[in-house]
Amino acid sequence: MLKDHLVGRDHTMQKHKAIPMIVILIMLMAGISTAEMTMQAGAGGPSGVYTTGSIYIASTPAGASATLDGGQAQLFTPGTFKGVEPGSHKVVIALQGFQPYTTTVKVTTGTTQNVFASLLPVTSPGGLSVSSTPKGAGLYVDDLYMGKTNQIVGNLAAGPHTVKITEAGYEIWHDTVTVKSGEILPVTAILIEESAPAHGDLLVSSTPSGASVYVDGDYCGSTPSDDLLDINDIVPGTHDVTVKKPGFMDYTTRINIGAGGKERVFASLQPAALTAASVDITSTPGGADVFVNNVYMGISPLTFHDVQEGTYTVEIRMPGYSSFSSSGQVIPGQSIHVIAALSPVATPVPTTKAPISPFLVLISLIIVGIAGSVRLFRFFDLPR
Repeated sequence: MLKDHLVGRDHTMQKHKAIPMIVILIMLMAGISTAEMTMQAGAGGPSGVYTTGSIYIASTPAGASATLDGGQAQLFTPGTFKGVEPGSHKVVIALQGFQPYTTTVKVTTGTTQNVFASLLPVTSPGGLSVSSTPKGAGLYVDDLYMGKTNQIVGNLAAGPHTVKITEAGYEIWHDTVTVKSGEILPVTAILIEESAPAHGDLLVSSTPSGASVYVDGDYCGSTPSDDLLDINDIVPGTHDVTVKKPGFMDYTTRINIGAGGKERVFASLQPAALTAASVDITSTPGGADVFVNNVYMGISPLTFHDVQEGTYTVEIRMPGYSSFSSSGQVIPGQSIHVIAALSPVATPVPTTKAPISPFLVLISLIIVGIAGSVRLFRFFDLPR
């Protein structure tokens, strides 16, 4: 009876022990399911599925020209190339008086890759004295607009540089020259007038200047402040021209260019309505992972422009530090700054065991000895 009772009690205890384990498993399964649903809801963004990525560009000093894939897109740092197709892309960051910075960035869908360039000042610079016939043509050095010929371009790093001179009605002149430290290298270009040209030219200006010009979606340069942007060798036919500048509405028009023709576009840019906001995210220490609505966006510090109205949750994570999380409503026209001071995770203090008293050791040995004697008496069935 006692044995049966004990067996039954053990069976009941095992059942009671199993109940918490089942509850824990159910909670774990529910938690995993919730986490998966949250990640799936956030990973797709507002449209549900990402097909492109972004590249955030920052430089020290700021205000450098960043070019994507040899001219596919261009911006001035800091800024973000958006809608970049997945794969490897070449980024060139240049600023007069500093050595150019070149890197290759691998873009994946739904993520923002970061490029932080610390530009090195030019040491022992040289220069170019560029003249052309006719003069007054557009001058580009390393794809950066330098103004009109004739002029001297100084503060260039020693080494090879590309020079391009353009003028409507003339063939594009280009060459690679080698600059030497402490010297001004003369460059003379005689432009050849186009005869029976098979292509046309486009001249673009904007108010204000410094706007990016796209022809059929391809980046073609930015409007200078002192003249028109010359875009040569355009295939005859109908083309869409778009002029963009941050803070202004896009200007779009359609032109028809004939062989040997010259078309002019004067874009008067209108201030954009406040339909978006800008967000700066920084952390102390820097270099933390930034997630927006559960989507990885890059490493702090980050700057986002054209952020649409809505509710966003920003989470900043870094190994060895407690995570930072903040949610809020973004309103058009806002300039939002998220500053996260990350707290180091407290390191557990190892517990030290109190020394065992010799008296307690002696008592323990006596108890063990008595218990052993009792077992011996029972074994030999000796009277006690």
